[in-house]
Amino acid sequence: MHEFFNTMFFQNHPVLISIALGLAFIASMPWARLANVLRKYPLTSFFSLALGVTWLAFIPYYNSLTAGEDGIPWFTFGPMVVGFTMAAVTGGFKKVKSLVAATFRWKVNPIWYVAAIGVPFATQLVSILLNPLFGSAAPAWSNISPLMEILPMVALFAVFSGPLGEEIGWRGFALPKLLETHSALAASLILGSVWAVWHLPLILVGDFTAHGSIMPVIAAFAFTWVMQNARGSVLLAILMHASYQNSVRYLGKVFTDADYVQQQWIGDGLWVLVVAAILLVYGTKSFVRQPQRRVELIPQM
Repeated sequence: MHEFFNTMFFQNHPVLISIALGLAFIASMPWARLANVLRKYPLTSFFSLALGVTWLAFIPYYNSLTAGEDGIPWFTFGPMVVGFTMAAVTGGFKKVKSLVAATFRWKVNPIWYVAAIGVPFATQLVSILLNPLFGSAAPAWSNISPLMEILPMVALFAVFSGPLGEEIGWRGFALPKLLETHSALAASLILGSVWAVWHLPLILVGDFTAHGSIMPVIAAFAFTWVMQNARGSVLLAILMHASYQNSVRYLGKVFTDADYVQQQWIGDGLWVLVVAAILLVYGTKSFVRQPQRRVELIPQM
């Protein structure tokens, strides 16, 4: 698989050439015509641009790693850049202002902070405790770094490893648009699928696994649940993303090799149970308790 993507992206270049030509064509269009296209097809435009911009921006990161250097994954900011761009094109300054406000919306019921941070942490912890029941070695808790060493890195990873750069686009721009015409179930499935595809270049740097590849699709339902109940706070989506990412990164160190893979699959199963519980309690149309009441993720100003 790694060799296939390496050939596809960096040797024969058909994918990169297609993306580059597509972006060049878009850039060459008269602004009025381009703006009309983006406004007419906001979601298609956002998803296409988010993938194209991100995958092209991945090239310098890939090249730095293959050269043995430490690269900064600037490509993770692709969805954020495209999200703000689409907000400006489709709604002008008011829409950009609303997106910024949603990003920093912290006044929400504290229970949703608990859900956003606690669900990813809890699923990872429970999967660790369950793993020995399926034949793994005992967890090596000493492999986890001291908390005071972890916390600064968590903050750094929240900015430069996806949570900030992704969620402003995925949950800040795309999710509200999807919910205008789709049920919470359908919106989550669509967004989660695109989110999963967005991660494909990670195959090239050995950071893509089967158990990890399906998580964006599964987790998207829980993200929608939190967002709809937390007044559309993108901040909570960022925290939830960071909680999942770093729970796997640090707690997952208690296992290695096959035991680690098994534990992550157990974790995926627990996430499926979380999603099933959400659907059982709230239904499929909306993940809030009053589905007949419209919940705007980015209020009109």
